[in-house]
Amino acid sequence: MAELLLFHHAHGLTEGLCALADRLRADGHVVHSPDAYAGRTFRSLDDGLEHAARIGHDAILEVAGRAARLHPGADVVVGFAMGAGPAQYLAQHLRRVRGCVLMGGASPPEMYGSTWRMHVPLQIHVADPDDWCLPDELHAVERAIPHAEVYRYRNKRHMFVDPAVHDYDADAADQFEERLDDWLARLDAGRAAPARAAM
Repeated sequence: MAELLLFHHAHGLTEGLCALADRLRADGHVVHSPDAYAGRTFRSLDDGLEHAARIGHDAILEVAGRAARLHPGADVVVGFAMGAGPAQYLAQHLRRVRGCVLMGGASPPEMYGSTWRMHVPLQIHVADPDDWCLPDELHAVERAIPHAEVYRYRNKRHMFVDPAVHDYDADAADQFEERLDDWLARLDAGRAAPARAAM
């Protein structure tokens, strides 16, 4: 079983993400979900982004770093949209991280000051199209990390996995969770490295 750090999106640590964390715990994983918003959540994405801007990118990254220090056994990172940045940063810079899942966001590795550690499996999930994860950016990630598993969810909205926000799509969310569960099982079995996927 894995020990995960789960980083929330710009709406905050919603009931939907907390429910996902609980389902992962029920499967036997240990899940830590640091809250960069100290309990606040936002129904509107614009309000959430405004709050994130007030806090500042550095402060959000510091919350992630503090969580990594508080939970030294955590070796898998999962990030949703805004939380994809901290997850990807830790995957590139924290040597104990053995797997990374990004949902709704991914950046070329050089944005985080290093190359991708090629032995670290990466799974990416994005709506298609998604104004917050543009095709050029995603293609750059695929070129830099050719073993990444990339799943595109046609005609879904940005945060389709979270029932607490307007973007939610139950069928796509179920498919995401099935793929995440399968990836975690393969990671534990040493088989998560890479079959390339583009759907």
